[in-house]
Amino acid sequence: MQPVPVAAILLLGLLGAWFSSRAGLPSAPDIRDTAQWRGLLAVAVGSGLIFGVFLFWLDAATGLTVGASKALGVSWINVPLPQSLAHYGAAAVLLECVYRIIPITLLAWLIGRVLLKGRADGPVFWVLAALTSLIEPASALGLARPGAAAALALLMVVMFVVNFFEAIELRRYGWPAPILFRMAFYGVWHCFGPYFVSAQSMLYPGPH
Repeated sequence: MQPVPVAAILLLGLLGAWFSSRAGLPSAPDIRDTAQWRGLLAVAVGSGLIFGVFLFWLDAATGLTVGASKALGVSWINVPLPQSLAHYGAAAVLLECVYRIIPITLLAWLIGRVLLKGRADGPVFWVLAALTSLIEPASALGLARPGAAAALALLMVVMFVVNFFEAIELRRYGWPAPILFRMAFYGVWHCFGPYFVSAQSMLYPGPH
């Protein structure tokens, strides 16, 4: 991605983080509140790691992404270590800004607080959470292959559920939670996990 779009996403993401409390959502915990940070890290990082392991299992069971990679003539799509740590760490921040932090916080503030004067904060958030949780599953349509409709549908359902879970983490713990979740997930899915599976199973485009 070019520097200008990256800078624009990061600036909008910072704006979204700043607007989170104004939209009725928690912001980042106080840096001195170690107990709250421990809880946030345990939930966000732990759930991200669990999802990464689960997705490896699901992909092995369905063969969806392996088949898609073979169809594309790709043998390895992940950035190798150690460059992958910075690459996917940055991707996690940018994608969470696009998928959640920017649209949910800014629209929750605009619709819930400005237009509706705080009378429907809960319903506004849940509608936005559901709609934004469709963004990443829609990107999985690029994996569509003949005979893989059921596996693709299952993957899209799982991705929706996980994105919705990240929205719940945003509502419960603040904007750092979904970013930490995705960093942990990418650590398993893109950075370290592919090195611990067989050569045949190392052909993963994965969700992004």
